[in-house]
Amino acid sequence: MKRKLLRLLAMGLVATSTLSLVGCGSASADSGEGNAKSEKEASEGDDPIEISYATFMVGSHASAEAETEVIEAFNRKYEGKIKVVVEELPSDDAFVDKMKTLASSKSLPDVVIGKNGIRELAIENGQAVNLKPYLEEDPEWMKYVGEDAMNYNMEDDGSVYSISNQRQVVGYFYNKEMFEDAGITPAKTWDEWMSNNEKLAAKGYTPLALMTGENAWTTNLWLAAYIGTHGEEGNKFMNTTYPETYNTDAVVEGLDLMKECLQKYTTPDAIGAIYANAANNFEQGNVAMIANGPWMCPDFTDTTKSAEGFEDKVGVALYPEDGLITQYEVGYILCTNGKSEEEQQAALEFLKFKTGLLAQAIFLEKGGVLPLTDNVEITDAYKAENPILAELLEISSDAKYTFGNLDNNAHESVIDEFAVRYPELAYDEITSEEFATYLTDAAKASK
Repeated sequence: MKRKLLRLLAMGLVATSTLSLVGCGSASADSGEGNAKSEKEASEGDDPIEISYATFMVGSHASAEAETEVIEAFNRKYEGKIKVVVEELPSDDAFVDKMKTLASSKSLPDVVIGKNGIRELAIENGQAVNLKPYLEEDPEWMKYVGEDAMNYNMEDDGSVYSISNQRQVVGYFYNKEMFEDAGITPAKTWDEWMSNNEKLAAKGYTPLALMTGENAWTTNLWLAAYIGTHGEEGNKFMNTTYPETYNTDAVVEGLDLMKECLQKYTTPDAIGAIYANAANNFEQGNVAMIANGPWMCPDFTDTTKSAEGFEDKVGVALYPEDGLITQYEVGYILCTNGKSEEEQQAALEFLKFKTGLLAQAIFLEKGGVLPLTDNVEITDAYKAENPILAELLEISSDAKYTFGNLDNNAHESVIDEFAVRYPELAYDEITSEEFATYLTDAAKASK
């Protein structure tokens, strides 16, 4: 059913393609896919325009298959006209480090994900293109990007330098067999959550898949959830971009909670672990819970990552106090200021394709990534084939508190600080209050 849907989408998009490269003020791209120069206009001897793109969605990454399929689909559609040349980086850390280095010399790829401060560096060095005019003049592309995603990444002056690549709805996954054996259900309060951790440990299970390496992703999701459900003040904090201070009661209490979990309720490799370690620990049945998003769902049916039938053991829940992370990713930036008109137009075509209907449909099917708008339909058939994701979407309407995650809301220097300070916190080398002060100092230094 899913493959049939994608084939129909692809056929429809190709059939309606105008096949002419667009520039500023020209005809809109079909279904967010963009247009290319007609074959009659292109001489047989022309070389395709090459555009550069870097990605960390490779290897065992949850979206690697979808990423490959989208890039191959673009190169097939624009064969002889535009070619995407891909640089693959093996991890988030390697990607961010390399892009920062390239940003310092104004050498960022033509299209790149602007995560962890990369977008800000591209704006600062003058490479980033304001995408707002292109969105406004192309209603078909805008249909699949949506007002909410555009506004999420809008600057104070109304400029838009990045297009989201996914909508995030993030709770946590749990092992139903372990929960049943321990006599527990998903916690409604944080006290109950800590009690659940204790009961799981008493039964011989490791409760949590935590990590402190890279961006401390799975650990910081729990921290964000605690802060975001800490009354009105905490919720406001987790809905603030680039907060000025982390010396708040909610942050300090959340760090106290994470300290106890790192010391008592996670795996021995959590200190220094990267995302792949945490994901593997959950998928191999070594731990009872992992905080993560729906892009992880395809892993549960992938027997190269999870045991056969593992998906039947997985449940999904809101965070205690009915909390839910819901926001958009920073997404893609176009770094072609100063390049030729042809290169700029070609890179824009790829950006439109990468954020258009077909790409969003592929990432939904292959990576469990939620589309940006309802114009990319999540059908009943898809939900039936993906019951865990369907359950997450269903319970999301019950959320009392919604908020962003630290990775999107904090300066990149603050995220770096987490990786440095979590081990010190876990080994009692610093207090939670001191940890919060380090975060505040990093935020001030980023101004």
